[in-house]
Amino acid sequence: MGQKSTKFCLRPRRIVFALILIDTLMLLLSVFASLFLRFDGLSWSTISRDYVYSHLASLPFIILFYLLAMNYFRLYNCAWRFASLDILWNVIKANTVGLSGLVIVQSLMDGVIFPRSVLAITLITNIMLTGGVRILLRVLSILRAHGWSIRNIHRIMSLKRVVILGADADGVRVLRAINEEPQFRYKVIGFLDDDPGKRGIYINNIKVLGPCSMLNSLIAQNKVDEVIVALSETSTSKIQECLAECRKQKLPVKMVPQLCDVLTGKTAVKLVDFRTEDLLSRPTLDTNVENIGGYLSRKKVLITGAGGSIGSELCRQIISMNPASLILLGHGENSIYHIYRQLIADYPWFTDNIKVVIASVSNQRRVRQVFEEYHPDIVYHTAAHKHVPIMETNEQEAVSNNVLGTSYVTRACGVYGAEQMILVSTDKAANPCSVMGATKWLCEEVLRAASVHWPATDFITVRFGNVLGSRGSVVPLFREQISHGGPVTVTHPEMTRYFTTIPEAVRLVIQAGAMGSSGRLYLLDMGDPVRIADIAKDMIRLHGLDPKSDIRIEFTGIRPGERLHEQLVADDECISKTPWNGLLLVNRPDYYTPDEITEILNQLEFAVEHESPAAIRRILKELVKCSQYSSVSELVDIKYDTDNIESAGVRKVKW
Repeated sequence: MGQKSTKFCLRPRRIVFALILIDTLMLLLSVFASLFLRFDGLSWSTISRDYVYSHLASLPFIILFYLLAMNYFRLYNCAWRFASLDILWNVIKANTVGLSGLVIVQSLMDGVIFPRSVLAITLITNIMLTGGVRILLRVLSILRAHGWSIRNIHRIMSLKRVVILGADADGVRVLRAINEEPQFRYKVIGFLDDDPGKRGIYINNIKVLGPCSMLNSLIAQNKVDEVIVALSETSTSKIQECLAECRKQKLPVKMVPQLCDVLTGKTAVKLVDFRTEDLLSRPTLDTNVENIGGYLSRKKVLITGAGGSIGSELCRQIISMNPASLILLGHGENSIYHIYRQLIADYPWFTDNIKVVIASVSNQRRVRQVFEEYHPDIVYHTAAHKHVPIMETNEQEAVSNNVLGTSYVTRACGVYGAEQMILVSTDKAANPCSVMGATKWLCEEVLRAASVHWPATDFITVRFGNVLGSRGSVVPLFREQISHGGPVTVTHPEMTRYFTTIPEAVRLVIQAGAMGSSGRLYLLDMGDPVRIADIAKDMIRLHGLDPKSDIRIEFTGIRPGERLHEQLVADDECISKTPWNGLLLVNRPDYYTPDEITEILNQLEFAVEHESPAAIRRILKELVKCSQYSSVSELVDIKYDTDNIESAGVRKVKW
């Protein structure tokens, strides 16, 4: 071990010593070359007698001065693989200082200096020679990092042709990274940028080919294997257009994180595969929460399920609206601690106004204690068990946490005089066919009954579909499976879902609180449903892989409680528009009176304590007035579309 360590430490010294020796030789060569060039008509003996021998005494000091100047300008401790124009600039400065030292030393020691023409030629020649040595070192370092050898020629020949969207600083950084990092096996064929002033110019020998709209023609001509997006955040619509075209042509796409996100730690310095919203088949709804969130200013805001995906994003957005206090309520201490640390890191001056409460909403006594202590003005109720297949075998917990927990929170809001409560619901409450969907259907009924019992409090419900990027969504699952080389598991090739992103959903939930009326059920406008299999293939391509050859997709079968296609509204519900972009109003029948809801809650409390899981299922089936609800999934007999599977390039597995 000791010998290996010694050799490792000596190697840089040997390199520095060799570089010093080379610089010395380059200086001597420059001096002699300048003398020969200046006095090309004189013999070597004459030049030596008149201009060399008289300066031999000062030569060692001149060399020392030159080497000290080189060292001062860091020309002996540079990472040559990453050297750029600043190194050549340092070479010029070091040689200029060295030449000044030559003049001073010769004046003091020799009493005479070289002619000015010789000094000028020496300066230019030595800059070229020492600069050339540095350029050669950079080239050798890059070749070494890339493993340059005859065996690697086939790898160089098979580089992916890539186009960079955006010729600003981010695009240039990507180009430099591709040129300097051996793991990026890319050949950049050009930039695309909508700035007319950049068209036709060259950036590090790569041409700006034209506007981003030119991408279509490049793809059509099969000139591009992959696309790297380095556009700014202000170009969201342009990014969506480019992504749509790349998806159509089945081209992999990579996104470059914004420099501000890198510096603030939101993302790492690397090519990221995509942003979650890039998986949507529609542009995200842009809601200005600063304009609509004024009702939260100087209010005590309680968020149940604050450690979850929606709850934590609510915390992040609401804290910027200057609430009086923010109460984080959750059952899992680790998730609550995580969001608490985020908030105090971003808003240290607000630390004393952030309250952490570890509690389960299914504990009625604990819920009352929380309301008694904090008296919240606004309550966002996101706490719920949402995983459909798991809730199919945990009926008591689903009813206790989802239905009874919601009733305890609504009751506390009414008794303790909260101004408003907003319930986060799900599209699985529309014609529910699962335990989880049935419990959320009842939660919507509970809030409507509460609006009658406590008219001083506004009770608002917001329903939306699957949330991309949440902990229980397919995105983190697919991302993990792709990182392990696959396979990516999808339940059924034709399964579709409505999708929204976490920030988009939260913005519209806040908007519903600002604009909504008590007792109303609102629905987020989520566009058209998306096939899960398409999301899987998009994610594989966005990772730069091929779903047909690199990562296979396996169909595992629909799980208990799931259905092939979700609905946003039930058969006996209808949708009407609202004045607010992205929010729709769901008009549903009055299934139960407020007094009947009270009786139902009493029945469910008794059932959770005394009945079996099968009995709870029967009770749910009787209570949920929807013919589609059953105790088990009705989709187990759905067969595969064999042609669809083969065309998708996936493998079928047994049910």
